[in-house]
Amino acid sequence: MPALRLDVLSLMPVLYKQCSRCETMYNQAGIAERVQNEMLREYPADVLDDHARLSDWVHALAARYGDALTIHVIDPHSLPGLWKALRHRVRGYPTFIVAGKEKYTGWDRGALERLIRRHIQEA
Repeated sequence: MPALRLDVLSLMPVLYKQCSRCETMYNQAGIAERVQNEMLREYPADVLDDHARLSDWVHALAARYGDALTIHVIDPHSLPGLWKALRHRVRGYPTFIVAGKEKYTGWDRGALERLIRRHIQEA
């Protein structure tokens, strides 16, 4: 049985680690950690809190469902993220798209879990 796909659309803090050349340069210069911390301090606390909360959710879902669930975290500022946001008429974040069919937007973990379990049972 193929794994259920869960796409997670959420605004992501952008760090130099998304650029392999930048990461190499900062590591070789010995300033990687300092630069990353400076970049993170530029974000408002609520953005960082939401990112940490979402990260906890994703890790918990991966641990709970294992191979039955494939999770893809997508930044809506990327081309695939923009496409998914338009296609599924996403108006807020985080938005969870289950099996490419149904979406849930918000922070109600119970509602998301019910949606995931329903789709796993139907498969």
